[in-house]
Amino acid sequence: MQALVPSAWRRRAWLGGSLVLVLVMLGGWWQWRVRAAPVTAEPDGVRILLDLAASSLRAGHRVAPVGSNAFEFYFSVLQVDPHNRTALAQLRAAFHPAREDVERTIAAGDLDEAQRELQLLRAYDAGNYRYDPTHFELHADDYQLALLGGYLDAQRTLLGRRHADEAREISARLAAEEAAAH
Repeated sequence: MQALVPSAWRRRAWLGGSLVLVLVMLGGWWQWRVRAAPVTAEPDGVRILLDLAASSLRAGHRVAPVGSNAFEFYFSVLQVDPHNRTALAQLRAAFHPAREDVERTIAAGDLDEAQRELQLLRAYDAGNYRYDPTHFELHADDYQLALLGGYLDAQRTLLGRRHADEAREISARLAAEEAAAH
C-alpha cells in the first residue's frame, strides 16, 4: 500500500504539471494572437476622416474649399468621437494658420467665402475644442477673431460704398444721356 501512495502522488504531480504547462502554452498562444492582430483604436469611418483631414492640411486646405477642408473633416470626426485627440490637436495646430487664410480671403475681396471661413473658426472657438480654459491664448484668440470680424465688416462697408458710388455714376451717366437725347 505504501508503494501505491508515492505512485499516485507522482501521477497527480505529473498531471498537475502537465495542466500548468498546457495553460502556459495556451496563454502564450493567446498573447501571440492578440499582438499579431492589427490594432485599430478608431472605427474605419473616423480613420478615413482623419486621413482626409491630414491630406487637406498637407494641401493647405485648412478652411477652404467648402466641404473638402481640414476643419470640416475634423469637425466630422468630433461628431463621432468628441474626445478624439488627433482631431483636437490638429484643429489646435491649424487654428492660427487658418486665421491667416481667412485674413487673406478678406484681403482678396471674396467676402462671402471669408464669412464662411470665419464661421468655421468661430465654431471651433465656440465648441471649446481649443485650448485648456486656463490657457492664456484663449482671450487672444477671441480678440483676434473679433478683429477678423471687424475687418470683414469694414470690407463689406467699403464694398457697399463702392457699389453705391458706381450706382450714382451709372445713374448720372444715364441721366446725362437722356438729357442729351431730348
